[in-house]
Amino acid sequence: MSSVNGEVKSKGALIRESVQRHEYRVPRHIRHDEIAAMPRLRFVKGCESGIFISRDRDEARFYSQGLCFHDADMDELTWEGVSWDEAFYCVKGKLRVVVTDAEGNQVEYLMNEGDHFWGPAGYKYTLKATGVDSINFWTTAPVLFTGWSDTGDAQGPAYHKMLIDDRLGQKKPNQERKD
Repeated sequence: MSSVNGEVKSKGALIRESVQRHEYRVPRHIRHDEIAAMPRLRFVKGCESGIFISRDRDEARFYSQGLCFHDADMDELTWEGVSWDEAFYCVKGKLRVVVTDAEGNQVEYLMNEGDHFWGPAGYKYTLKATGVDSINFWTTAPVLFTGWSDTGDAQGPAYHKMLIDDRLGQKKPNQERKD
């Protein structure tokens, strides 16, 4: 039995040694106070997002995640789902999403706390006010190679820089790897 454990341990060490080391690609625990303090990207009046996993800040390869904060009377937010798929989980309040396909057909979804929404690329989406302050936890994938700088949002390049600056301010060296 000990030789099997030794072989597994040895294989694990080889795998860890083969991984390209990145300064910011380290496992970490992200606390709520850290998430709450993240710089916010304002999409429209009353709707902004704190992005806590991204290529810009964490060198994430496959997805971005954040919390989106919706005021009860937010302005409508419309975007074309071109570059990535999305998923929302309603943490607080309600979310109202209108989906429009290529032929102009529309379907409206109302999500309550605990509901999940899957939004694949290829549709137009509009988030609308619900009369209730709300929060959604979202994920987008795949991550654009350039991070948030080229999303088409007017504030994208400035937000990209804020995320880069945030990661540099929280620079943490890679932890020692133990075999």
